[in-house]
Amino acid sequence: MPVSRTEYIEQQGFLTDIQMFERYQTKEKQFKQLADITLIGHSLFDMWSDCEIYPPNLKGKSIANLGISGISSFQYLDILIRPQYIEHLGKTVFVFLGVNDILKEIEYSPKKVSEWLTEIFDSLVGISPESQYFLLELTPVLNCEKVKNTQIRELNSYLKSHCPKRVNFIETYRTFADEQHNLRRELTTDGVHFTAKGYELLRSLLLPYIPD
Repeated sequence: MPVSRTEYIEQQGFLTDIQMFERYQTKEKQFKQLADITLIGHSLFDMWSDCEIYPPNLKGKSIANLGISGISSFQYLDILIRPQYIEHLGKTVFVFLGVNDILKEIEYSPKKVSEWLTEIFDSLVGISPESQYFLLELTPVLNCEKVKNTQIRELNSYLKSHCPKRVNFIETYRTFADEQHNLRRELTTDGVHFTAKGYELLRSLLLPYIPD
């Protein structure tokens, strides 16, 4: 008998929907914050705020970090977007999602992720029609058993060619990759997450898209 999505997530030891919601609750003030820039995504945004070099602002613009570690795009949509837990958005909105769908969503396919992201962006535009929206390409991994860079590149290619209207696609993969298409060793703590140097590189990629 096929297992349910919830059973699969629990069996694999991935963070559950309940844990995603609990993390949202700890960051509820961020979700209600009025800021110039909004970061929506998974751990690569969420853990940035724990880094010693986390910027208090970008180009003098305030930041609301709505990243949730371990979250998939489907979970972000189902747990946070559809129930309308996001009330405010900055004039610049960066979205960094997708890699965790490869891991934890039974219905995963590049097409499904694209559909989930499109619904996310449609909802965000409904909240703030005048904002500028950006989708970050998935970054590579290094020696990661559960996700392969071939899968990441396949998803990146699909998302780039099916990027929702009004959304700008920011390429990141080549900048973070070494000659073997792996995440550069000096940029990662564990093969997935970023060192301070990795976050400096991420910051440099975002800055050109923030208005002066």
